[in-house]
Amino acid sequence: MPRCTDQAPGRTGEGRLSVTALPFMLCLRWQPRIVIDREDITVAGSAIAASGRGGLPLLVEVSALREVTWAARELVLAYEHPARIAILGYDDVDRVLMAFMVRSATKTRFFLDRDAAVRWLLRA
Repeated sequence: MPRCTDQAPGRTGEGRLSVTALPFMLCLRWQPRIVIDREDITVAGSAIAASGRGGLPLLVEVSALREVTWAARELVLAYEHPARIAILGYDDVDRVLMAFMVRSATKTRFFLDRDAAVRWLLRA
């Protein structure tokens, strides 16, 4: 299965996120143990747009997030990605913190297994 790498970091000085364009999907990886705020979501959106591949399915990797602020949630819920979004977490805490994404206008699912997430993303 395709793997995401840290080739294109956003907010480089802080290293809070990375966006990588693979041939068939985009990967957005959040650093562990952070609070995602409105600025983080704006930076992520800019990085996705700058990739020139914003129409690809998106794999979002989260691990041990501390919090997602209300302002960040509002931006995420207003965003409509043109393809599926799979959220890959590593435990039930990640699942709870990312639960608000399921209400997104974009077809979105949460996964604990990377291969299952990628398979779902790449289904036609």
